[in-house]
Amino acid sequence: MIVWMLILSAAAAAAVAYMAKESYTYRLDGQTVALPRLPVSFEGTRILFISDIHRRAIPEDIISRCKAAGGADLVLIGGDLREKGVPLERSRNNIRKLASIAPIYMIYGNHDHDEDLRPFEVMLQEERVRLLVNESVVLEQKDGSRIRLAGVDDPRTGRDRLPLALSEPEDGDSLFTLLLAHDPLIAARMKPDTPVDLILCGHTHGGQIVLPVFGPVFRTKSLRHYSRGWFKLTKRTSPGSVSPLLFVSCGFGTSKMPLRLLAPAEFHLFTLHSGVADQDQSSPGR
Repeated sequence: MIVWMLILSAAAAAAVAYMAKESYTYRLDGQTVALPRLPVSFEGTRILFISDIHRRAIPEDIISRCKAAGGADLVLIGGDLREKGVPLERSRNNIRKLASIAPIYMIYGNHDHDEDLRPFEVMLQEERVRLLVNESVVLEQKDGSRIRLAGVDDPRTGRDRLPLALSEPEDGDSLFTLLLAHDPLIAARMKPDTPVDLILCGHTHGGQIVLPVFGPVFRTKSLRHYSRGWFKLTKRTSPGSVSPLLFVSCGFGTSKMPLRLLAPAEFHLFTLHSGVADQDQSSPGR
């Protein structure tokens, strides 16, 4: 009996050690995303998307890998840059590393609200991060072509105001629109024919700990509907409208415990393509 207890204890310790190692093994996911309404002048635009950093300090190796893979034109942070107890300077250092790649646009996740936002927002302003809180910005090319980048506050805590985020500019509904939302449940709150082409989300961590056969240990509403990867939302009915694409990242850091299993820690380099094709699921690897 004692022998079996020792064997089981050793197996449990080995499993925990493996999951801890997995949580620090970061996968660089490179994909080309075909988007019918993307203006031709934005063809080849590269986006670094990273979400759910939480307590992690981004290693310099991650930045080097992004630059070696071709860099990016924009860095988009999908919320939960921090959580309760994370030193402000750690978040600042993470921002500075990402800013060495490209200008940063960011939204809030539920854990960004864990502590007083005021010093956090001051830091973001000092580091020239464009924070999107239920608002949008227009990105323009030299030829005058424009797209809209919109961001909502955290849907899980009820702070999202999608109609407000999409209220500008006046001709925004005719523009290609990329929406940042921390929780993918934003998709369930979208009315038919909402003028959004691409939605980037995080929050679910891909289940974080996923057991063979059983599936994710933690089963939230978001996870049940939109666990990870690509989803094509219900086709819109208006003439000329398109079906929005939703992408859910497994995220970079961890929540509750620093462990992962079958839900890789990841960050993404998306190359936007102005056409219709299947997503290229190629990845530069770990």
